[in-house]
Amino acid sequence: MKIFATAAMLALLATPVLAQSSGVEEIVVTGSRMIEWDRDEVPVIQLARRADNLIVEVRVVNDTREAVGRRDEITRTLRTMARSAARRADIDLSIETEGVLVPLTEDMIATLTLGMDGARSDTSVATLIVKTPVQAGDTLDTASGRIEAFVDGVEQAGRSLVDISGDWQLSIIDPPQYRAAILAAIAADARTTSAAFGEGYAVAVEGMSNRVTWRQSGPLELSLFIPYDMTVTPKP
Repeated sequence: MKIFATAAMLALLATPVLAQSSGVEEIVVTGSRMIEWDRDEVPVIQLARRADNLIVEVRVVNDTREAVGRRDEITRTLRTMARSAARRADIDLSIETEGVLVPLTEDMIATLTLGMDGARSDTSVATLIVKTPVQAGDTLDTASGRIEAFVDGVEQAGRSLVDISGDWQLSIIDPPQYRAAILAAIAADARTTSAAFGEGYAVAVEGMSNRVTWRQSGPLELSLFIPYDMTVTPKP
């Protein structure tokens, strides 16, 4: 995979409301909203599951001399990508807004504002997210291979170049949906702990109002948890 430093990010005239219209958010696990946790601070009870999608940042760069020509060629390339992705069940396009993925459709392409590629004022760049669902039998190689094949197969208009420009990342859809399962596991552990210490002791659990949190635990795996504290004290 070719890695390029991203000097200018794509600005889109689209808001997070698009991602929230259904009340469900898709969160970038290793993006701006990820919480870094020391291994010793992660609670014992965690819910292991695979990520919903493997994602990566892709740039469309164009150095056609005239600005109008650059925009036209980038726009045509993006439309080709959107149409190709729409025909596939295993590839989707998105943009990232504050750690939330917003689906990118062909109709949205006309609303974007292009950035510059570093200090080169005659080179324009558009940045988007390409993602593929993580399937039961996937490895990082098989999942990333689908995205690489899609990017390699893009018909590039004019002087446009399409390249993977970021690291492989994961996303999860609607983390709060796992809250009940995590709470049930914490409650079961509290009962087991209480029984182990006997009738003379009580177990107190604090932090149940905290939000569901996540961390990457493997190439395609996540651990979901609610930060909490459990204490065992003698009954009065």
